[in-house]
Amino acid sequence: MILHEISKKNKRMRNILILILLAGVTISCSDSNSQSKNEGITISGTVVNPGTGLITLEKMNRESTEPVDTVYVNDDNTYSLVFDGEAGFYRMNFFNQQAATVILDQDNLTLNYDGNNAGGAIAPEGSREMKMIEEFFTTVNNEFGPKEKEINEAFVAANQAGEKAKVDEERDKYMALIKEKQVFSADLIRTYDVNLGTYQLVSSLDKDNQLELKDSLAQVLNEKYPGRFYIEDLVATMEKARATAIGSLAPEISLPNPDGEIVTLSSLRGSVVLLDFWAQWCKPCRVENPHVVKAFNRYKDKGFTVYGVSLDRTKEKWTQAIEEDGLTWTHVSDLKYFNSVAAQMYGVQSIPFSILLDRDGKIIAKNLRGSALEKELEKFFEAEM
Repeated sequence: MILHEISKKNKRMRNILILILLAGVTISCSDSNSQSKNEGITISGTVVNPGTGLITLEKMNRESTEPVDTVYVNDDNTYSLVFDGEAGFYRMNFFNQQAATVILDQDNLTLNYDGNNAGGAIAPEGSREMKMIEEFFTTVNNEFGPKEKEINEAFVAANQAGEKAKVDEERDKYMALIKEKQVFSADLIRTYDVNLGTYQLVSSLDKDNQLELKDSLAQVLNEKYPGRFYIEDLVATMEKARATAIGSLAPEISLPNPDGEIVTLSSLRGSVVLLDFWAQWCKPCRVENPHVVKAFNRYKDKGFTVYGVSLDRTKEKWTQAIEEDGLTWTHVSDLKYFNSVAAQMYGVQSIPFSILLDRDGKIIAKNLRGSALEKELEKFFEAEM
């Protein structure tokens, strides 16, 4: 996408989120037949060109998987096993050659396997969670996919032609479309029951623009499926999001500048501050920097400044980018990449990520890209007059 962000690598969550390669969203709490302890779910299917050994059902743990049950392929190339354990995310491992992540909660599943299909197209069938995910994904994609493609193509063409104004225009269109997509998704969410498929879909919700909805989903899931590490992690993420919600006082940051001197975020109170998470290696950040420079030069005399938090790993790369991009404001970093104490505190999982603070240090806006930052500052300073 045009505004592709540099995302934090998270191997274990990516393993969980591999389910069918779909993304969507879900909500609304209602009575359901799902149980935390199943009375029996049958997993069956046919196997063509089987490998040597067993089919293994594995439980997804935080850092690994553990075998739960195994089954041989029958003479007629079928297999079947009955699962009566705890509802959750599991993996069907076919002969240690291919695997499919599955949700075991409410319904029997069918998984067919072809050992000659190196692409690993093992799609579980029969699950209402799967049907919900596919329905949501299809609905949202049909509504917004063509629009996103059109904007992306216009953006690329304008960028290649060096038409800066057109690039900014298309970027603004894209950001507006994403907001529209979030509202559409949230409305669709409320038509679904909450089940383990909901967790799979939560990634489609922005934790800032859809904080209330995403937080409520996390709480309902945690109550309905206690003890699942992936849901506990979601709850923890939402706790950080609440602490940095619009209207909240920005948590304190205390990190060294390039000279090794500690500079606190609160030391800039009295100014309107853009808290900007970025890095030298992040191309979207470097593309965004000229917009921040422009806003800084326009409003610095009115009391606007920037507190840049770098997620770089080396001082050399960090200071090189500061000089190259002409970033003449306050800079701090502990050079710990996404393990930065500030990034952890603010729940930063991708960059660029920015937060606009008023003169009292309260959060008034987030992720203002392109011309949106200048527009927000113009509105703020006009209101002060």
